[in-house]
Amino acid sequence: MTSNIILLLLLAAIIAILMVFFQYFYKVKDKGKTIFLLGFLRFLSIFTLFVLLINPKFKFNEYKNIKPVLNVLIDNSSSIAYAKEQEHINTLVDQLKSNTSINEKFKVNYYAFGNDLYLQDTFAYNISETKIINALKSLGTLYKEHVAPSILITDGIQTQGNNYAYYNSKQPVYTVVVGDTIQYDDLKINQINVNAYTTLNNQFPVEIFVQYDGDITVDQTLNIYSNNKSVYKKALQFSKKRSSQKIQFNLPANSVGVQNYTCEVSTLKGEKNKINNEKSFSIEVVNERAKILILSDINHPDIGMLKRIISSNKQHAVFVENNLTKNHQYKDYQLIIIYQPNSKFTKIFTDIEQEKVNYFTITGTATDWNFLNKAQAYFTKKNINKTEYYAPDFNMDFNEFVIEDIGFSDFNPLDDYFGEINFSVPFQTVLFQNISNFSTKNPLLSTFSDQHRRGAVLFGENSWKWRMQSHIKEGSFLKFDNFFNKIIQYLSSTKKYNRIEIDYLPFIYTNKDAIINAQFFDANYIFDKNANLTLSLTNKRTKENTKIPFSLKNSHYEVVLSNLLADDYRFSVSVNEKNIIKHGAFTVLPYDIEQQVTTANTKGLKKLAHASKGSFYPIANSETLIGQLLEDKRYQTIQKSQEKIISLIDWKWLLAMGILFFSLEWFLRKYHGKI
Repeated sequence: MTSNIILLLLLAAIIAILMVFFQYFYKVKDKGKTIFLLGFLRFLSIFTLFVLLINPKFKFNEYKNIKPVLNVLIDNSSSIAYAKEQEHINTLVDQLKSNTSINEKFKVNYYAFGNDLYLQDTFAYNISETKIINALKSLGTLYKEHVAPSILITDGIQTQGNNYAYYNSKQPVYTVVVGDTIQYDDLKINQINVNAYTTLNNQFPVEIFVQYDGDITVDQTLNIYSNNKSVYKKALQFSKKRSSQKIQFNLPANSVGVQNYTCEVSTLKGEKNKINNEKSFSIEVVNERAKILILSDINHPDIGMLKRIISSNKQHAVFVENNLTKNHQYKDYQLIIIYQPNSKFTKIFTDIEQEKVNYFTITGTATDWNFLNKAQAYFTKKNINKTEYYAPDFNMDFNEFVIEDIGFSDFNPLDDYFGEINFSVPFQTVLFQNISNFSTKNPLLSTFSDQHRRGAVLFGENSWKWRMQSHIKEGSFLKFDNFFNKIIQYLSSTKKYNRIEIDYLPFIYTNKDAIINAQFFDANYIFDKNANLTLSLTNKRTKENTKIPFSLKNSHYEVVLSNLLADDYRFSVSVNEKNIIKHGAFTVLPYDIEQQVTTANTKGLKKLAHASKGSFYPIANSETLIGQLLEDKRYQTIQKSQEKIISLIDWKWLLAMGILFFSLEWFLRKYHGKI
């Protein structure tokens, strides 16, 4: 307590004494023993009341013993079950749980991990993906301020994520390896690269990476099958020095639709893991190809980005032109992309307006808005001579076609002139403008239509940075390119509107969900949020039919199909009480990524343990690990003091005492007839 509080308490005691004196002793003739008792009770009552009003605070130190935390991470993936290591891991977990010394020294937490990290101490070993790096990062965030070593019990086989061997852990990691640590000769197909689409009667490229783990020279054969017929064959030779090969070739696209292929490399003599010798892939063959022309008066990274994205889809042929005086037959193109137009685009706008060609306008700091406002009649901007940075804000209600948020809230802002935007035709906004974390609800990316003519406009330059950010986050350009290609596909399509539009992957693997998205438009081609859509799914082999209702999800309907067996499936999407239906088909391919590698990654686990100042152990040496943890001087119980402040007003019993003193005084006065 401070000196000021002590003075206030003394003053309160003096005032209480004076009040008692004037009530019970000043000019009072009868001063019996009862008067002194009543005066004392009155003093206590008044002083207690004053103490509560002054509310003094008391400080004291509270001491706590903080144990170090021991996090036990158990690999809960199916590769553990495949290697039949469940019993060994469960035995080690039981050892740790029953070890009194470990539990006295540490606060022990048990986590399971596969594709994520879970706090649990029972394990099913059935997760289809392993992300060891994610589990380590999650623990690093949770126990940033603690002494928290970890025991990582795993085979070290990671199916996704960055290489955990180079993870810079701030806490020691004790890696315990399970599974087969013997290195067997193995031949496997690492990766197949193929486009999603190709055109009829076209030759589409295929790229296959095959890896060999062994010491002797071997001769093997690569075969590609379609409908159980060999369509490509090549002899391969591997050795210790030539352990991997990239095989590139072209296959013909002779029929429209989804075409399935199986890639198979012959097995080695005595090869233990044969599952990774085979992989399947598919490609959709379409009978149309869109020609797209990009016109620009300036050189900009956005142009290169657009060309790469559009040309990645073999349905599209893209051409870039900087000579704006060159004559083009615009009617031969399905889409014109106009990049940062100025007065040099005068004839271009006149010609494409005359031919009624779909076009996509991208503006920026080199755009002449005075010209653009007059050159076309679809949108205007009341701009001032000042640039602004516009961050993207995804519109969940966009329903012109199925499209998803790819993490736009994390993307860099685009650069354009500041000003209010107005459309003179029906339009829908894909992305809103966000300025300094404030969503303006002004369009950043919008689509519009006029008498079945489609258009779009992106109000900002430097979208190439979005693509790079997406690659950093996802590890590939695929998500961003798919987003942009959907816009290009919509704008370049010459088809009339369909009442039902469906979106799905033509093939998936058994460890993934099949997701079918659908949109239904009314007679005016406006998205109908009140429709009842039903999916009818048929297994081609068993003829088993299942009907599933669609669920509304923002601007589209969705069905998620889980645990499908490897097979071919047909489906139809119909609208209840309407004679409207659309068909599709997809293939579920057999694949268990956890079984692609059967040998434990001892090298990676040793690197992780050494870099984090932990240790590496085979699971058979678990007793040595426990002994090291108990003897390690880095893990000691720490006594921490914490200053606590208590206010007397929080003491409920003090208020109760004051009420008790007042009550006793009143009853005694009543009893002695002084009331």
